[in-house]
Amino acid sequence: MTVDSFLQKAWSESGPKVISGFSRPLYHNWAGLVYGRKYDKKAYGGMIRHTEAGMLTQWASQIPENGVVVEIGCYGGLSTSYLLNGLQKRHGKIFAIDPFNSDLEKQAELTDNCVPLEQKPTKELVASRLDANGFSGMFELIEGYSQEAARNWDASIKIDFLWIDGNHEQAYQDFKDFEPYLAPGARVAVHDAHPRYGYDAVVEDVKKIFNSRKWNDLEHVKSIISGRIAD
Repeated sequence: MTVDSFLQKAWSESGPKVISGFSRPLYHNWAGLVYGRKYDKKAYGGMIRHTEAGMLTQWASQIPENGVVVEIGCYGGLSTSYLLNGLQKRHGKIFAIDPFNSDLEKQAELTDNCVPLEQKPTKELVASRLDANGFSGMFELIEGYSQEAARNWDASIKIDFLWIDGNHEQAYQDFKDFEPYLAPGARVAVHDAHPRYGYDAVVEDVKKIFNSRKWNDLEHVKSIISGRIAD
């Protein structure tokens, strides 16, 4: 199946989609029930669904031992916690990138108007949440923008899982910025990549990302499109 036919099926009425609250294949629902209700979505201010959260945990648990996850768009630490829950099995580490509540004037200029800037969580608050969840020593919070983080990235650190959930107008740019640091077989997953309950700009960027090279194990989980780079 080509990438275009996969995406067309994922986004069509007859493809794997939400049906009375469920997704196809059914193991996505199992992951949501088992792993996707661990943290308080309302308290964290997160915007991921339970099934998506469960699959983030599953995917993170599949990376190599001592592997690395990079998250673009941490906000209050909800998806970060689900990723770390899976990373515990692999003794891995996550680098979570977000401007948090710093430089709000610049954030207001760059915003895609999808995340409220009022009372935005601080880096210190998110760190305390992750520590309280039992993840001390497993994460590094990078306060700033993804472009800056990519420019300053240590090329010796290879990324096993890139989770893109930042500014919805630059998903493709985020992928290209970090692509040189992806490990062989790395997973890439993009949130809000669905024409019905995502964002048009992300949908277009996902077409570009997944047509830019060869992929294995393409998956669609509600508003997430994911795949692993073909070795």
